[in-house]
Amino acid sequence: MTVKRVVTPNRFIGASTDTKPTQATNPRVRDGDTFFEYQDGIIIRKWITYDGTNWVETDINISSATQSVAPMFGKPVLRADNNSVAYWSKGTASPRNQKGGGWQACLHGNVQTGDDWAAVYIPVNELPVPDFKTAMWSYYMTTTQTMGVNIVIWVHDPDDFDYRAEITQLGGVAGLEKTAGWNAHEFDSTDAGMFYYGEITGTPDTTPTAGTQYTWAQFQTDSVFSRYTIYRISIEYGWEASGTFDQVWVADLKLNNQTIQLKPAPGDLDAPVFQYQTGTGAIAAALKPKTPFQLESIMCHFASAQTQDTFTVTCDAGRTATVYDTLLFTRAGSTGFTDLVLEFGEAYKFKQDDEIDVAHAGADNDVYGLTYCFKVLP
Repeated sequence: MTVKRVVTPNRFIGASTDTKPTQATNPRVRDGDTFFEYQDGIIIRKWITYDGTNWVETDINISSATQSVAPMFGKPVLRADNNSVAYWSKGTASPRNQKGGGWQACLHGNVQTGDDWAAVYIPVNELPVPDFKTAMWSYYMTTTQTMGVNIVIWVHDPDDFDYRAEITQLGGVAGLEKTAGWNAHEFDSTDAGMFYYGEITGTPDTTPTAGTQYTWAQFQTDSVFSRYTIYRISIEYGWEASGTFDQVWVADLKLNNQTIQLKPAPGDLDAPVFQYQTGTGAIAAALKPKTPFQLESIMCHFASAQTQDTFTVTCDAGRTATVYDTLLFTRAGSTGFTDLVLEFGEAYKFKQDDEIDVAHAGADNDVYGLTYCFKVLP
């Protein structure tokens, strides 16, 4: 055989069940091209073609050979909308320190009105729907709720991004733990309570109706969804029609047996976190992130001037002795205020068990809107 010079070889990637390309099926295949084979989202073999048709497995160590291949699962990011809040939290106090690697994702559903949610987003590198087999996650709930922390699988047509859908595990489905304390869920193809909404082309054969619940296995074999790829997986909390969802902390996460490290990326802790509360009459609000934090500001708007009651901001210190409780701000109602904008910042750092209480007796009985702003400390 004549020695050939390999110049800018192509690299292909596919599932272990895929047929490797050849010059007959793909004119771009050239001598010296490589093929990375994955199974369950993990690279398991590397192949090379010496003639554009035949492939042989290389004896190069997979871990070193694939360092330049994009990982299947990206780094986690936190997102929330409307009344809900998501932020990184140090799992320092017991029992939250029993799980996780030191950082946890705090998902605070807060007041639920149907579209309030907080989530951990995991970018996914085009994993075919049939190849997503398992997931596991643990989470600590402050109180028992009507819903647990559920998984959402975001899919699209790899050849046309106009077509996509989210396949959601029902938050209240039987088998998804939702009691106060530590909970965990083990997800596989038999999980029921999965439904989709989105923009798809064609008519699914095993999951034909949007909003109807199916098993994950039915989506994996469906005529439409089996051809789609996963671009994101999220672990979510919220979407209830009413009520209030207290804080939960997601501590551990594995996707297709790969551990996802839950920790903030550089710059994540620079972003401010906002918490909202509204009502009528008396205010008895508390900011309690349960992680070391810096108070940035407090804003409050009233429907009309307050003329009767004093507005106070107090640090309710986590130490048992009330001697550490400190008044941070006070404004007499006789001043007739409608808006308060209070700036704090660098000097106002607090421990994980401190709370910032806002109180106002509300004798004027007006509607108010209160906004806390804080940052999580490294």
